[in-house]
Amino acid sequence: MEHYFTRKPTSSEKEKIIEDTLKGRKLKFRTSSGVFSKDKIDFGTRILVETVDVSLEDVVLDAGCGYGVIGITLSFFCGVAVLIDINERACQLAQENIVLNKVSNAFTVCGTVSCLLPRFDVIAMNPPIRAGKKVVFSLLEESRNLLQGTGKLYVVARTRQGAKSIYAFMSNIFPHTEYAALKGGYRVIKGTH
Repeated sequence: MEHYFTRKPTSSEKEKIIEDTLKGRKLKFRTSSGVFSKDKIDFGTRILVETVDVSLEDVVLDAGCGYGVIGITLSFFCGVAVLIDINERACQLAQENIVLNKVSNAFTVCGTVSCLLPRFDVIAMNPPIRAGKKVVFSLLEESRNLLQGTGKLYVVARTRQGAKSIYAFMSNIFPHTEYAALKGGYRVIKGTH
């Protein structure tokens, strides 16, 4: 079975447009098969976007960006947004959605977070839980290493699908870890450098 964290999805493309309001902004997203939550913006992503605190000077990373919901939404409130994903179809969609939403301070990188330099103030992530704890924990640790100064990592997960183990792991790699939001069976965990 093909997953959204596959580098080169082979499923036939079935594109659609999603329109939604996030952080008070009306946005459009082109989606397709082979990417996470292709039919609607999932509840966890929505809570994460609404919880992440950024400033106009921040350099933000949307780690595992999918078709770009988190990074594009946050781009209106930060200095620069970088969107990265291993899924080539997701990267193409994210870049198209940057153009579709007339965003001028964001760009897409296709690859893993390990190919980036440590220069981010805020990293936001809806991790690929179905890839397993080993993959998720590695992604969390690599992301932590990309933060500068008092940078923050925000991660969303369902309570019943590993949020508590993610919290425990983040508590071991960050000086300060807290729940930034709890809603509808989801938790947003914030680790501060």
